[in-house]
Amino acid sequence: MGLLNGKVALVTGAAVGLGNAFARALAAEGAALAVCDVRPELSELAGELTVPVFAERADVSRPGDVLRFVEATLQRFGVIDILVNNAGTWAPSLPDDPIGKSLDDYEKLVGTNLRGAFLFGRAVMPGMIECRSGEIINISTDHVQTCGTPFELSHDDAPGCPWAKEPPRTTGGEEAMDLYDASKWGINGLTLAWSQALAEHGIRVNALCMGATDSHMLRSFFNFEPPPEEVARWMKAEDIAGLLIDLLREGPDGRTGENIGIAVGHPVVLPPSRPSPYVILGESVY
Repeated sequence: MGLLNGKVALVTGAAVGLGNAFARALAAEGAALAVCDVRPELSELAGELTVPVFAERADVSRPGDVLRFVEATLQRFGVIDILVNNAGTWAPSLPDDPIGKSLDDYEKLVGTNLRGAFLFGRAVMPGMIECRSGEIINISTDHVQTCGTPFELSHDDAPGCPWAKEPPRTTGGEEAMDLYDASKWGINGLTLAWSQALAEHGIRVNALCMGATDSHMLRSFFNFEPPPEEVARWMKAEDIAGLLIDLLREGPDGRTGENIGIAVGHPVVLPPSRPSPYVILGESVY
């Protein structure tokens, strides 16, 4: 019996890269799948899996696409137990870019990365609340939860960590990623607020904040010809997907409201739950 037999998981951006690895890992644990993407490779994924799969082209930034896909999934499976808000994109953006380019970049980056996560989260919540259970996993970045911050991390188990003898990794993606970082920091706000609002309904909300992981998006930075020495230091999408399964294995009594950092040069394992840096009414969030 798989961990997720009888469960239904929805994965956005599942055609390639991390989303593809997440979908395969969930299927390997027995979950029925609803997967969407704007890329045509989505049909290849659906044809290779042995679990029940509902696959459809959808643009996560468009409310109509999101609502239609979620409704069709519910008609097919009756329930959505797990949402993996994975769909994302990247493009360089600078504060002094021409306004026309900046507005186009805003729609592309914030529309996909943040609005897409918001729309799918809100679309699946009513059903999860009715069932009094559910898992929402938002896919973020180590630009939010960087190696060594907000709490000092031990490097004893990670001699390959590039920051083991240096100051912690710089927070953010530096000057060419203002919109990308804004969209991912916005996901932090959704994760925090949703985890508080949904805890009483038995729904957990967490974010995976990983560093450089071999994926379609990361390879695109190098025109899909990355130097071998660069690839050698990247984490593998399959290992991150395994960490997702370990997070689900915690069950309803596990952590919620946490940005889970996975740093380059460290073992890709689910770290222990850490104290929250956020305080609500004088108490830690979890």
